[in-house]
Amino acid sequence: MTSGICDIELNTANMTMQTHPLRRIFSRFFPRKISASIPREAIEAQLLPEEQKKDLALDYLLRGEMALLQGNLTALSLFEAASNLDGGNPSIWYRQGLAFFEYGSEDGKEKALLLASKYFKIAIQMKPDFFEAWVAWGNVLLQLGRFHEEHHFLLEAKEKYGKALELSGELTAGHTGDPAAKQPREAMAELYWDYGIVWSEIAQHSGEALDVRLAIEAFQTSKSYQEKPSPEFWNDCGKAYLEMGLLINDSRLYIQSIDYLQRAVASSPQYFDGWMSLAEGYSQLYINTMDERYVAKASDAYAQSAKMSPRDPDVWLGWSQLLGESGRINKDPKWLRLSIEKCARAATLDSKNSLIISQWVESLSLLGAATSRLDLLIEAEHKILKATDHFPDDPDIWHAYGTCLIAFGHYYEDPEYYDMAIEKLQYGLSLDRTDAELWHALGSAHKYYADLTDDQDLIERANRFLARAMDLKPACPALLFDAANALYHFSEVMDDLPSLQQAIYHFETLLQNYKDAILHHPEWLYNYALALEWLGDFTEEEPHFTRAIEIYSHVLLIDPDFPQIQHRIALCYVQLGHLAGESEFYKRAIHFFRLAIRQEEENDQIWLDWGLCLIQLAHHTLDTDFMNQLYMDAEQKISRAGQYGNAGAYYNLACLYSILGRTQESMELIHKALAARSLPYPDELLEDDWLENLRSTPDFAKFLNALEAKLQQTREE
Repeated sequence: MTSGICDIELNTANMTMQTHPLRRIFSRFFPRKISASIPREAIEAQLLPEEQKKDLALDYLLRGEMALLQGNLTALSLFEAASNLDGGNPSIWYRQGLAFFEYGSEDGKEKALLLASKYFKIAIQMKPDFFEAWVAWGNVLLQLGRFHEEHHFLLEAKEKYGKALELSGELTAGHTGDPAAKQPREAMAELYWDYGIVWSEIAQHSGEALDVRLAIEAFQTSKSYQEKPSPEFWNDCGKAYLEMGLLINDSRLYIQSIDYLQRAVASSPQYFDGWMSLAEGYSQLYINTMDERYVAKASDAYAQSAKMSPRDPDVWLGWSQLLGESGRINKDPKWLRLSIEKCARAATLDSKNSLIISQWVESLSLLGAATSRLDLLIEAEHKILKATDHFPDDPDIWHAYGTCLIAFGHYYEDPEYYDMAIEKLQYGLSLDRTDAELWHALGSAHKYYADLTDDQDLIERANRFLARAMDLKPACPALLFDAANALYHFSEVMDDLPSLQQAIYHFETLLQNYKDAILHHPEWLYNYALALEWLGDFTEEEPHFTRAIEIYSHVLLIDPDFPQIQHRIALCYVQLGHLAGESEFYKRAIHFFRLAIRQEEENDQIWLDWGLCLIQLAHHTLDTDFMNQLYMDAEQKISRAGQYGNAGAYYNLACLYSILGRTQESMELIHKALAARSLPYPDELLEDDWLENLRSTPDFAKFLNALEAKLQQTREE
């Protein structure tokens, strides 16, 4: 408070027209708007009896309120007159404060809020238990905090509301929702609503879950005082639950948020803010559950918002981000095209918004990679190069740049693009190391780089960066799935059992916590089964293959046309046949090989694996005729694999001919396998049981000696 206000004397008898501090206050907030003097009749009224002075003060107050409501600043002299006539009445100051609060709530007139705050302070100095003034003071400070984005105003507002609650008996006695409280139910409902809003605003600055929890508690208390809450209340309450969900990654909070937001739009179907909040709620619930049903619900909410406010860029941006995320996760060109359309619409309304540009670039890049369209990648690159000049300190722009370069890497299969993507993403992380999406993109870039180079260090880094992303957003299933896959890939390359076990743990966590989304994402089950297969190979334990078959069967129930699923089941049965030594497993495998080849008739690997399975079954058959038939069928299947370009067919057919005693043909195929670079190392040739007949021939001994000599010469060079 200025020194002028501090000098205010509460006894009006000592106040004079010439020294009244209101002039100094008004001159600060409304320069060149102050009247030369207050109304003459007000000056003359100083000689009237006290009761008449009070009545006249009220008349000036009413006239001033009406004038200010109309934007007429003659209200200033009228307020000054009212204060001179009845300056010891706290209600005079309180009502003038309310008038300035309402006036200052209009765009361009926010400075009047500071004046309103001073008036409420004067009223409370006169009457410390002035409940309504404490509430109004809190309201104006909340408005100031929102307008100026200054945290201290919010903290002060929270203190004023707290004082009002003390005066109502709420904070001292504890809230009971008792209708016999000191203040009317309507007043308490409004106060707790405002108290919840200010805690929500404070939480935006602090990022603390405790602050959001206090906001939620205040909203719930307010609700207990209301018979029919307004749409605005349901919206504020729903947004608090949404914020808590974002902080602690709990889908139940999103569901509760959506319940409140649905009430908001149900009670007022044209409530724009409610529809926007509902769209955001469904979008976050989708990200946390990967349940595609929520994409449709969020899109419907955005569509409603767009109808009501088609020129609001935030509508189109939020919609494009939702569609872009779904398109990325599902590699769905349709959603990516729609995301691009929404971005273009948003950009026509706000061409300088970095979030719009970054989403536009990402969607273009992802669509270009998914459809192998270089023109889309070039368009994305053109946009992002301009954006880095305009927004060099925006992490989202660098994330989009990295995404664009990764897409180029996919298109050209060139590791250099992944290297450049890593550089851009690392720069983005230097701006914000808490961005889970940047860590995820960095891990993905390393993984794709490693896929091309088989660099073990790159694989290890990819695994570490994806794990970091998962740590930052532990309840995001997309990040959990990618982290599990990275560990699985790492375990394969490094032959590392602990990494495989950790991958399986993540897969099981994913499937346990997101059961409702499995129907939309059978690839979760499929990759989990792949990891179980690898664990079975690692440990040579039958239960892992049995469990893998069970999981693959679930995938079939969800999507009977899921790629390679029949082939994987067949391979699991082959492994069970090896471990158990039972022909029944090979027979089951043959059934699934037959189903697999119906899906992919030209898949050379299925033909080869089928032929090898037939050989294994022949070895477990006592019926000579059936055995010979199996060998003939195996020869046909392996030859078919060779016709479709499988280089391994030469060696495996050589093994079959060795078993059949056709050693000369077997030796010819060994030479072809060497020429095709598909021949195993000499140690494996000496250990392969199927080559026993061939190894006994002079030709093989001569071939092996020549092969070893050549390998020795190569090593020496």
